[in-house]
Amino acid sequence: MNSIQLEYFLNVAKCGSFTVAAKKLFISQPALSKQVRLLEEELGTLLFIRLPNGVNLTPEGKKLLEQSEDIIRRIKNIPSILNDLHHTVSGELNIVCGSFLSRKLMPDLLKRLLARYPGICPRIREMRTTLQPGLLLNGSADIGIGSTFQTEERLSCHPIFQSDFVLIRSSRSKTAAGKRFSKRELSALPLITYPKGTILYEAVKKTLHPYPLNVFMDSQSSETIIELVKENFGIAFVPDYLIEPEKRSGILIGGFDSDVKLTVSYHYFPERPLTPQAKAFIAVIHEKFGIET
Repeated sequence: MNSIQLEYFLNVAKCGSFTVAAKKLFISQPALSKQVRLLEEELGTLLFIRLPNGVNLTPEGKKLLEQSEDIIRRIKNIPSILNDLHHTVSGELNIVCGSFLSRKLMPDLLKRLLARYPGICPRIREMRTTLQPGLLLNGSADIGIGSTFQTEERLSCHPIFQSDFVLIRSSRSKTAAGKRFSKRELSALPLITYPKGTILYEAVKKTLHPYPLNVFMDSQSSETIIELVKENFGIAFVPDYLIEPEKRSGILIGGFDSDVKLTVSYHYFPERPLTPQAKAFIAVIHEKFGIET
């Protein structure tokens, strides 16, 4: 068995046809069929059921398919891994990130990054997403991480994960735990929200549109908003990733289905070449969240 045979098998499985796979691989169909047949002989089992108009995977073929993609990916990464031994990535990496996302994401991301590239020196500045573009455009920051409800058009934006925008209220509120709210009802309740001009404030506006916001108070801090909701000062809308298990006590989550989604992304200025440090950090993000390159 060799990597070429596995790659040929993988292409036939994905295409569902030897003919289509051969064209995709720019080889003759007999050559492709021969390599797959040799692989089947070595494994002692049929991997495909040959049909007049294509192929189906056998149970053994399905099992091999589960493993082969990861094997091929690892083989293709070997040159890069060996190259890292001779070309050490080092130097300063400037990251701008929202305060909560910084606490949630950075410890594990930096642990992975520095285990691989101990010469990198990360510098993290916590700030709202709306303030990040200026630093990315003028070169003060290499990478920004934040909620992408709207973004600076000149930046290259790449999703990391998506979050629902959920209603929270105090478990001591007079509303029943299973109650469903209309926009009209919610617009009449005191609202604790983020300051005007922030991405999350605009998300709340979009959620309750066309009704006005009955703002009781605003805060930059998600933790403050959640604590005020617990004390029954009002309701709030927050991204669900903010509601960590230890913070769920004392609040009710749900009661309104918002169609607003918040995407947490990393972004950079594409007209300035990424530093090796920034490329290494992006690779770690992709690895952690299973993002295909």
